[in-house]
Amino acid sequence: MKIIKFLTVGFTLVILGCSRSPQPIIYGQDGCVNCLMIITDPRYGAELITGKGKVYKFDSIECLADYSKKIDGKNISSMWVTDFTDRENFVSVQKAFFIKSNELRSPMGLNLTAFSNEKDLMKSIKKYSGRSLTWEQLTNYVRVSWGE
Repeated sequence: MKIIKFLTVGFTLVILGCSRSPQPIIYGQDGCVNCLMIITDPRYGAELITGKGKVYKFDSIECLADYSKKIDGKNISSMWVTDFTDRENFVSVQKAFFIKSNELRSPMGLNLTAFSNEKDLMKSIKKYSGRSLTWEQLTNYVRVSWGE
């Protein structure tokens, strides 16, 4: 009976440890796997989830974009960014809307911000100026800006 209980608990921990969903970032404690800085700004957190369910956390969109180009894309299950207007909400990079604005200072200095909807993106462009980017344009911008 103890063996069954032990196996059940162990199996549950394995399943929970291999999630396919974004995990909460513990700001001030979790570290960015790309630049190794502590993640502190809840407006810019990001995550990459591997095919095996491992979650990697980032302090900025640019760190996520940079890291995603350094690993085999076949190992990436999904990528997520924090919605600037709703910091508790992660949005998939495929569905996110991005802005490059020097008035919105991101942790790594490329000033990239994400939104879950086009309405909030357009409000921010009007308020802060800047330009809209697709995920592909954003990753190319990061690669060129960081000299890779």
